[in-house]
Amino acid sequence: MNVINQNINGYHQIARIEDLPYGTSKPIEFIYQSTVAYGSSPGYYQWADKPTALTPPRPIQENVLYYFRTLTLTANVSEEDFTAAITTIPQFQMYTSGTQGAPLFREPIYMGCFLQNFVYRLAWMTTRNNESLLAGFQGALQQTVNLIGVNSITLTAIVSAQEITDQNFVLDFRKQYPQ
Repeated sequence: MNVINQNINGYHQIARIEDLPYGTSKPIEFIYQSTVAYGSSPGYYQWADKPTALTPPRPIQENVLYYFRTLTLTANVSEEDFTAAITTIPQFQMYTSGTQGAPLFREPIYMGCFLQNFVYRLAWMTTRNNESLLAGFQGALQQTVNLIGVNSITLTAIVSAQEITDQNFVLDFRKQYPQ
């Protein structure tokens, strides 16, 4: 019975992301936009982004846990027109400035349609100073009848996250889930 009480009282508690210390875990959003003009590749709107800083520019703090929750991917045209024009499905990927171009996600997120608050959970942290998050899109749309006269298309990615600064939680989480 004492062991059960100790577990309930937190003596052997495992740091779980579901038990975030919300009082010290600010919600944040990372936003990335990429605009290409029609004809960037003859007959197409084509994205071939190099990793670029997200907005607003936000330094990634050393030894702070970032918990990505959801991802929204949209464009400034209707979803119907967007999906009808896809020739190479746009892909979204994130990077950190300190990893020499290594992707943050295991695989890019494919944008075969608009994603609204797509659940994408990832706990991530750095032990480096002065890092920032970068992102980029790759893909192409052809100009369909409905896109005639659309000079450019902007793809937008919004990543909603928690910035966990409670060092006790971060240490417990790292012990349980080493990176």
